[in-house]
Amino acid sequence: MATGWCDLDETTPTSILVLLGTTLGFSLLSCAFYSRQGVAIEDKAMHVSFERSGGFAGIPMSLSMDSATLSCNDATHLRQLVDNADFFNLPETIPAPAQPDRFQYKITVQEHDHSHTVTVGEAAVPTNLKPLVNWLMDAVRRR
Repeated sequence: MATGWCDLDETTPTSILVLLGTTLGFSLLSCAFYSRQGVAIEDKAMHVSFERSGGFAGIPMSLSMDSATLSCNDATHLRQLVDNADFFNLPETIPAPAQPDRFQYKITVQEHDHSHTVTVGEAAVPTNLKPLVNWLMDAVRRR
């Protein structure tokens, strides 16, 4: 039985978790929902590979991550970015006009039994994909 504000356990009413989720953000609610439903976050794991090439200096940057190794909030946010980008329905190659010193991005997402890779030039990144590219670039810089 929960005895204080921060003592959340299996007897904590769902309405309290919804209130906390609304107050603290969707990511917390998702994590609480999955853990309360007995669904391991790892069951929804995906592997993401990211490469940035090109640019003036030509210094490549890359990152490979599994959502199962991320914090619950980061894993949920990554999942939202992939879903919001409609990633698995994007074409494999998104053509960009040839421009010197521009970056090229290659993103591969694997989950369960399927994988999809998207290669796109900096000038052609679709609006729905930009948040994912930005998040992955931030993750590369944090390493």
